[in-house]
Amino acid sequence: MKFSDIDQLSKSDFEIFVAQLLTKSGWENVEITKVGSEYRHGDGGVDIFCTKQKKRFAIECKHRKISNKCGVDDLNQLTTGAKLANVKNQILVTNTYFTSEVEYRAFKLGVDLIDRNKLKDLFELNVSEIGKTIIPHPYQQDIINKSVKEYTVNKKKRLLIELATGLGKTYTVGFITKELFKKGNFRVLFLAHQIEILTQSVISFKNIFGIGNYSFSGAVAGYIPDEKTDFVFGVFDTFYSKLKEFSKNEFDIIIVDEAHHVPANTYSAVVKYFDPKLLIGLTATPFRTDNQDVLNFFGGREGHLGKYDLYWALKHRWLAFPRYQVHGHDINQKKIDAIDKGFTVDDIDRSLFIKEKDEKMIEALEIKSQEIEKCKAIVFCRSIRHIKHLIKYFKPGTATFVYSKGMDGDQRRNNIREFREGSYKFILTCNLFNEGIDIPETNLLAFLRTTNSKLIWLQQLGRGLRRTSSKEFVDVFDFVGSVARIQEIQSFQNAYENQKIDKVNLNPFGEKMDNENKINLDHYDTSIKVNWSFKGAAKVLKLLKEQKYDLLVIEDALSKLRTYFEKYETIPIIEDLEKNLDNITHDQINTLFKSYYSYCNSALPFNKDNTEKYFKNKFLNYCKDFYLENGIIPSFPTINENLINKNLPLIDDNFIKFNFGIGVRGKEFDKLKIKLKNEFNRK
Repeated sequence: MKFSDIDQLSKSDFEIFVAQLLTKSGWENVEITKVGSEYRHGDGGVDIFCTKQKKRFAIECKHRKISNKCGVDDLNQLTTGAKLANVKNQILVTNTYFTSEVEYRAFKLGVDLIDRNKLKDLFELNVSEIGKTIIPHPYQQDIINKSVKEYTVNKKKRLLIELATGLGKTYTVGFITKELFKKGNFRVLFLAHQIEILTQSVISFKNIFGIGNYSFSGAVAGYIPDEKTDFVFGVFDTFYSKLKEFSKNEFDIIIVDEAHHVPANTYSAVVKYFDPKLLIGLTATPFRTDNQDVLNFFGGREGHLGKYDLYWALKHRWLAFPRYQVHGHDINQKKIDAIDKGFTVDDIDRSLFIKEKDEKMIEALEIKSQEIEKCKAIVFCRSIRHIKHLIKYFKPGTATFVYSKGMDGDQRRNNIREFREGSYKFILTCNLFNEGIDIPETNLLAFLRTTNSKLIWLQQLGRGLRRTSSKEFVDVFDFVGSVARIQEIQSFQNAYENQKIDKVNLNPFGEKMDNENKINLDHYDTSIKVNWSFKGAAKVLKLLKEQKYDLLVIEDALSKLRTYFEKYETIPIIEDLEKNLDNITHDQINTLFKSYYSYCNSALPFNKDNTEKYFKNKFLNYCKDFYLENGIIPSFPTINENLINKNLPLIDDNFIKFNFGIGVRGKEFDKLKIKLKNEFNRK
């Protein structure tokens, strides 16, 4: 049967359907309690009883028309029946969705909810997180041990855990919390920006801590707990509107999911309000495109743990492999041929890339979809307006769309449901699927326009990389729109190729084994393939390799310096910049950041104290030598002209302002001259 056929089932057949799914997913002793129209004695009217990991569960099944949600009466029926049957573990299942009040009360009561989306996951994957026994993987155990040590021994109050999507951030932080519980009593707040994240997170914590051992509650949709529980799972918006109803030391441990959002006003206001014993941030992307300081917010470099990024996760087979095709019908071949005759950096994208006709892009995408069995494609667009414009070019009945602002929540949910269950191959979106929402059956990602952010591109790419038992690869179809995007893809390939393999952390379920049950790396291809399907690709790639033009994107430049710093815990001296940072030139940094100081400050805002020493020493030594030789302190223009290497100035006026609190012109800088002169005379 198709999953959508469940809407045609009778109530009793729906119960049988749920029971069969549970059995296939590893649940034991699955028993439907009703015989004919009568319930068996002592079952309290609950529909199904079953066990998982020796825990007994009571399950209530509610079959509704798709437009009707499950309400509080349905929840009350389950809790009352389970109490009569003396069963603590409870699950409410529906073929539709739940009201926000049910979601809130379920948190408080410790009831697990399986809505239509989770039921479909169960149908497709035959795997249920509820009641699952979890043992940390080696990389998770490493983070757990380090986190506990940082808090208990090194007295760190803030930590940032970096794990790529699919590596189990929530389970990792759950085990950290459990270890800390062994050392004392704590009250925990788990914050996220979407209720979908919270509902999954609370299941993870229950699997770790057990149901009935601790109390759980939720703060969602404007509701806050009316009694104190050990764990509170809350949405940022709800907490923001109710902050004054909590004391500042209300929680001992605060966990922030998708922690890179914290610099935003709403998020930072909530987190800064509280004064916990330990603040833990979880993220797959610790560096923001606006260079706001996420790392320092969560304890600086010393508190940055994990660092198992996307490339590590791919190399160790924890994610589905991307099969990347760069579709370049809009590349101007004549302009490629003319590159050797001279080209300006400002003109290159405008001249090289011609806007492809939308119908041609959609036509190529539809042809690609025919090559993929049971194609389900997420199509990333530039804006809502772009979505509404492009949707008309798809064949009728093949595409739907979803976005956040201005779209009713029920309509969003309905469109996603129809995409997952119906005949739609494509769902068009802009940014909504960047994080937090997973559609496991996605097997094609399409970028119809180049995003301006490498971070967003990687987040969107991650939407298709979650691995399942039936999905080892995901196809990616990219209508490249800039040379920067080509370089980003190359950088992605290079970062993956340079990632070393730690055999201890290879996914044992994703690797082929030899006869001795040991991982044999010769059995599979460990490279990521990119198909550059446009004429002139070789010439463009050669151009990038030779670095004839300043085509380096800012985010890539920042990433290279951060990678170097993480490895050596220092910055390269300016003279060794090109030698130590691959494909970085002084001219590029000058164009992008104006000075080496600005480059380092942008890439490593959390490390100001250490980096400032390098620049300050160079500055003061030059001024001192100049003074001893000439008897005067040099002007700032003179300093700037001499503290330079291969056209890249060492410092700029921001350096003076930050270190000495003055400007670089006129009487302000004269004050600094007098101060330096007196200091040099004393020495």
